[in-house]
This record gives sequence, structure tokens and C-alpha cells, in this order.
Amino acid sequence: MKNIKKLIGIACVMLFMSCSNGTSLQKYFVDHQGDEDFVAVDLATSLLDTDKVALSKEEKEALESIKKVNFLALPLKDKTKARYDEEKMAINTILNSEKYETLMRFGSNGTKAVLKFQGDEDHINEMIVFASNKERGLALVRVLGDDMKPQNVAKLMNAIDKGDVDMNAFKNIIGEIDIN
Repeated sequence: MKNIKKLIGIACVMLFMSCSNGTSLQKYFVDHQGDEDFVAVDLATSLLDTDKVALSKEEKEALESIKKVNFLALPLKDKTKARYDEEKMAINTILNSEKYETLMRFGSNGTKAVLKFQGDEDHINEMIVFASNKERGLALVRVLGDDMKPQNVAKLMNAIDKGDVDMNAFKNIIGEIDIN
């Protein structure tokens, strides 16, 4: 009986510890979706018309592994300058948790960016790109998927960059949004 009480006590402690009060990236996105200072877009990859493009097996596999893309940006304007540092610090706090691993850091022309992921290096479930620029603002992109393989995602990104993938569905959705 004592062992059962100990096990229940340990289970309760573990449950409470797992429910931390820290802000998650998901909560950050949800909290800022209705904020007029932010630009927020959620895109499902099902909007892409993949029947009209010739994709390699790896590119198709990469596209099918991506379920959703969340985009959140704080364009730097006179009324948002005061929030820039505060929001940047809040995002960095979330991304610096043990939950995310850094894949790479890069920057140029005053823009600093970091690419992070959740999962293991060969089977990623979430990729995050966070970029900031003191003159332009900040952007946070969250790519959600199932078992994304980095090498296939890189091939898909190259195909998009070359114009091999029809991005009109995304352009139509984002077309009216003024990020600057």
C-alpha cells in the first residue's frame, strides 16, 4: 500500500512539473494572432496544387511531410518600435528552451536569423526560423509536419527557389498583406 501511495505521489509531482507555466511557441502564436501590430498567416500545404508540377520523389515526400506553416511578423513602424526588443526577448526565451535544438545561425546586412528544430536530426516534427532586424522588424516561421527529413526539405526549398513549384495559392492568400 505504501508503494502505491509513493507511485501516485511521484506521478502527481511529474504531472505538475510537466505543466509548466512557461509560454510555448504555439501559445505565443495564438496570443499574437489578433494583435494589430503583427502580421499573422497560417497556411496549409494542401493549398499547393502539386498536380501541376513535376516533383521528384524526395520533393513530393518533403511536401507531404509538411502539414502547416505559421508565419508571424512584427514589422518595425513608429508605433511598434517600443515592442520590438520585448517581443524579440520573449521569442528568444521560448526558443532557448531545451525543447528546441539549433540547426544553424546566420545573418547579413543587419539581419540575424536562427534555424531551430524539434525532433531528431533525421526525423523533424517542427522547424522554426526566427529572424530579426533592428530596421525592419522580426519574423517567426513555424513549419509543422510529420517525420520531415532535412535533406528532402532542402530539395523542396531548392525546387521552390527555382520556380518549379507553383506558389500562386500562397501568393493569393498573402497578396493583400503589407509587411512593411
